[in-house]
Amino acid sequence: MKKKEIISASIVAVLLCISLLTFLNQNIDECTTPENNEKTTQNELVNYSNHLEFNQEMIGLEKEVVQFQIQFHRDDVINVSLKMFVSYVDETITSGYCVLTDGEKPLLEPRGVYYIPERKYVIVTPRIRLSLGKFWLINFLNNKAGKIRFGSVSNDSGRFEVQKGDYWYMTLAVPTSSEKSGFSLILKSLYNSMEVNQVTRQSNLGFYSANYNQFSGKYYEIKLGLLGGLSVCDVSEEITIKNGSIIDISVAGHRKGNVEVFLPNGEEIQINEKGFIHYVFLGKTTGKFKVAVKGLSIYYMMNVVFQYIDIDPHVTTNYSTKQK
Repeated sequence: MKKKEIISASIVAVLLCISLLTFLNQNIDECTTPENNEKTTQNELVNYSNHLEFNQEMIGLEKEVVQFQIQFHRDDVINVSLKMFVSYVDETITSGYCVLTDGEKPLLEPRGVYYIPERKYVIVTPRIRLSLGKFWLINFLNNKAGKIRFGSVSNDSGRFEVQKGDYWYMTLAVPTSSEKSGFSLILKSLYNSMEVNQVTRQSNLGFYSANYNQFSGKYYEIKLGLLGGLSVCDVSEEITIKNGSIIDISVAGHRKGNVEVFLPNGEEIQINEKGFIHYVFLGKTTGKFKVAVKGLSIYYMMNVVFQYIDIDPHVTTNYSTKQK
């Protein structure tokens, strides 16, 4: 009997020990699981960022366009800051362009800056362009760091809420020379949620200035220093878009002016306004676009600029604005 009792007691003791060990292991697993999950989450976020900056020094665009896709891996709030500038370069057009969309619509207004240098005395006909009288003072001031600069600037900013799984698309372009031109686009988030990937980088873009005889048609201009001048414009240009369309037309300085835009679907847009006209079109539309500008200016020179970028800006419906 004693042997049987001893054996029974031993079996009970072993079972109790096993049960106790099992209970302790479960508690240990429960205690360590949140830490492991936290470590896993931290590892997942290791490649994500709460601060992204894109500038000309980093990217080095030269008559090119680049597009980035930004993916958000959690609900967040994003602060966006954009600064663009172009400065005077003798006889060289400088420009820059930026479009930021959320896959449906622009988040900021499409921004373009350009500077077309002029001299004191200019004669432009459909066959020649003659300019005299170098702006030595402007060139001197521009070369002095921190001093007055002649050119064009554009700033914009915004604050946006995003959800996990959202995508943004950022398009940056320098259609002309990159000398003395630049941009800085900064995105700041509350959490490490942003992942960035380059979608494409190519050179399917163009910049046309009537002052530099880059349009088809007729453009006449005469400028006589402080005496002002006269310009007459009847120009057009046709382009073919294959991937998507960013179109920007700017006409300024005219006493009378008319802009016509012919879209690939046959739609015709007409804008008639004195002094200033600005038209922007974004969309997935492909095919032939045609732009025609007619106008007259007295004393002030008529400035006609047409820019296009052959790229998908990622908007669900065509977006256009007319500024008068």
